[in-house]
Amino acid sequence: MDAIISAKPLPVFQQIAELLARQIKAGHWREGERLPTEAELAASLSVAVGTLRKALAILEDEGVLERVQGSGTYVKKVSSKQRIYELFRLELHAGPGLPTARIMDVSHVVPPAHIPDLGEGGSKKLWRVRRMRFLNDVPIALEEIWFEGAGCKKLTAAELGDAMYLFYQQRFQIWISRVQDSIKVAPTPEWVGAPLGLSAGQSAGFIQRLSWAVNNRLAEYSETWFDPAVCHYSSRLSQ
Repeated sequence: MDAIISAKPLPVFQQIAELLARQIKAGHWREGERLPTEAELAASLSVAVGTLRKALAILEDEGVLERVQGSGTYVKKVSSKQRIYELFRLELHAGPGLPTARIMDVSHVVPPAHIPDLGEGGSKKLWRVRRMRFLNDVPIALEEIWFEGAGCKKLTAAELGDAMYLFYQQRFQIWISRVQDSIKVAPTPEWVGAPLGLSAGQSAGFIQRLSWAVNNRLAEYSETWFDPAVCHYSSRLSQ
């Protein structure tokens, strides 16, 4: 098992930009609506105002936001661009939160029988990534992720980032286009560890996800155990 290390994150201001764009696309703020003040937004995301301003500048350059001097920052349009955190569904009870990850294990193993065929199919071994997820540095969930990684003979925790879908794009030229989530309650696995506030076998929120690439091929299967005391599953639709 690899040493537990933090996944290599995007720069914080870019993470904030992605998170805000995701919230806008999900209808949290609509076109023409004013965002909270910079001080309020920065406080809710636990970042400095200067970092937030860099994120707002990115979205202003993309045409998503418009700053009106003396009035505030407004949603100008909802971008059709796919965002890195667009399909991340867990949120803190107090608000969305900034996602990060800590890698617990990276292994190339024969999958158990319930794991579906992935990628080209027929591979005897798949890559398995186990990691802990955080929102605003609060531990919220465990993830076990399976993917084929065709042609990849070696993979270490240091090569993975916070966003697996971005990793697939950069490493394998695979773009995830749609997902299907099934949600229920299930016991946490035996490999649960600190600092998540759950013990092995304890009931937790449970998400099974199937992720398809743009060629309609199943590219990833994942299982997530989340702590309902600190977070919840949220899926917003907007027209």
